[in-house]
Parts: sequence; structure tokens; C-alpha cells
Amino acid sequence: MNLSKNHRLSICCLGYNHASFLKDTLDSICAIQYENIEVIVVDDGSKDNSVPLLNELAVSFPYPLKIIAQQNTGNIGKNFNNALKEATGEYVTFIALDDVFHSKIILSELSEMNNNPQLAFIASSKALSIDNEGIVNENTPPELSLYRMENPTLENLLELEYSEFGSFYIQGSIIKKEIVDIIGGFDEDMTGDDIVLRTKIFNFMLKNSQWDFKIIKENNVFYRLHDHNIHKNTPRQIKIVTEYLDKFWPNKPNPSILINWACHMINTSSFEKSIETLTLNKRAKSLLNDDRIKHAIKNSLKNDNEKPFFKKFIFSKQKINDAQRQIILFGFIKFIYKKHKKISQKPKVHYLKY
Repeated sequence: MNLSKNHRLSICCLGYNHASFLKDTLDSICAIQYENIEVIVVDDGSKDNSVPLLNELAVSFPYPLKIIAQQNTGNIGKNFNNALKEATGEYVTFIALDDVFHSKIILSELSEMNNNPQLAFIASSKALSIDNEGIVNENTPPELSLYRMENPTLENLLELEYSEFGSFYIQGSIIKKEIVDIIGGFDEDMTGDDIVLRTKIFNFMLKNSQWDFKIIKENNVFYRLHDHNIHKNTPRQIKIVTEYLDKFWPNKPNPSILINWACHMINTSSFEKSIETLTLNKRAKSLLNDDRIKHAIKNSLKNDNEKPFFKKFIFSKQKINDAQRQIILFGFIKFIYKKHKKISQKPKVHYLKY
């Protein structure tokens, strides 16, 4: 493919203790088979051998690869901004170093962007997940709500951000870097990252009508699901979205999905942790006025008062890892057992076969 310098794709990668998956991610970049790529990796203070391994892989990597090894910040937006400062491409995309690109779809997205200079971004309405071995999870519907929309508008995308806290994933989305630069990239003072960047892009495009966008129905990334995924941390999710609502939707009521998350947290977390989360900011405090939240808190307090002795001293159940669970009786009798796995009716498929 004969491309000008302006058609470069800058791939901003973020890693933290992802040594086991680095090669898979970099291999998926090579498999795009697009000659004008640069890769910027920010390692956020990994405690494994990620940085030495990255330096080793860089020797034979066919594209320019810049490695930024820094002290841990835990600030995803700041870390991606550090990568963006080094990016020189016309286009930019993002990926975590435990995920992999669906390479042929990324190439088709790039072809679309090159053929239509008015496209601000191309994104996917489908998300497929994989396990640590790269086996695709085909038991969970991969389509996002956006998938069911025909010819969505920017207003539709913004409504999904407000009502469902997400329209699509920025990973694998190809975005014009000049727009990301104009809006100031990620907001480093907010816990959220992708939801903030998308909303800023949509609002910019509403004011600059010359830009267009495209939503495709093929997944552009395979997401690695494991115990450390942020989506499994409900208190952190609530912190992210209450900050987001306060900044971008200050006059709109709390959407139903936030009430559901808060009730789930109250039912599954300690009372102290729930109250700590529900008093983080003005929007979080407003949840305490909701009748469903009040009812959930009342039940939580009742259960805590009625069964503390049983929970602490008679029976408790703990998760050891993905496969093992532990039961403790009377505080000292321990039983370890393997979690039963449902037998899949579908043959296992590796992401490389897609």
C-alpha cells in the first residue's frame, strides 16, 4: 500500500503487569499489515518483567516503538496523554496491553479513513471478549446497544453516554488526532477516561458540522476478561460516572443504570464501603435521596445486624482464584473446592481464527 506520511496511525498502548500478553498485542499490530504505523507504549510502573520484555520485543518489531517506563500513577487519562504527546500520526487509536486488535478490521477502518478525509472517527458497535488463552467468549451477546441503531446521530451517541455510560469502546476506534489535540485529550483530573474523551469528541463535532463518523458492526478488538478488569469494581465505576455526570450532565437526573449499580454495591459490599462511595461527590450524595437506594441501605443494615455472628464465626466463603473457592467453618475448619464450570455447547474458537 503506497501511503503518504500523513496517513500514519499512532497506536497508544497502556500496560500494567501485562507481561503475559505483550507479545499477543504486538503481534496483532503487525498483523494489521499497514506500513505506516508507530507504537507508543506507556508502562505504568509494572512490577512484573513487562519493561525488560518490551525492550526485548522492540529489537525485532518492524515498526517504530517508543517505550515510556514511568512510576505508577493509576491515572489512565494522564497515561494516555503521555502517549499522545509522542504521537505524530494523522490517526490515533488506543489499546490496553492485555487486549488484541482484530487486525483485518483495523486495516479496513484505516482504508475508510484514508478514502474519506471528513471522517472524524470510525468505531465498532460490537465487542468480543477472550480469556487468558485467547479463546473467544461466544456465550455473551457481543453487540452493544449501538448495534441496533441504524444511522445513529451524534445526539444518539451522547444519549447512550448519559443513559448507559457508553456508546462504544475507544480501543480499536480510529480517530483523527487533530480533533483529539483540539479538545485537549483526556481530562487528567477525572477518574474516567474513555467516556470523557468520547463525550468531548461528540460535543466538538456538534459545533463543527463538517465532520462525519462511521459505526461498523464488526468487532475491532478482542477484550481480555480477568479478575482485574475495572468493570468488576463497582465502587470505582460509580466514582467514574458520578464525576462524569457532574461535569457533563449536571442538570439531568440520575439514570436508571446508576441506581442499579448503587443498589448492587450496597447489596454486595460492606455498609462502610457503600457509604464511602455514596459520599464521594455531589452527584454521588444525590443517590441517597432515591427511594430504591434508601430501601437497599435499610435492608443492608438489617442483614448486618441480624447475621454478623454467623457470617464472621460460623460460615464464610472466599474466592481464591478463578477456579478455586474456600469455605471456612467456625473460623478454622477450611475446605477448598473447584468451581464447577458449565460445559460449553459450542466448540472453542481462538481469536486468530476470526
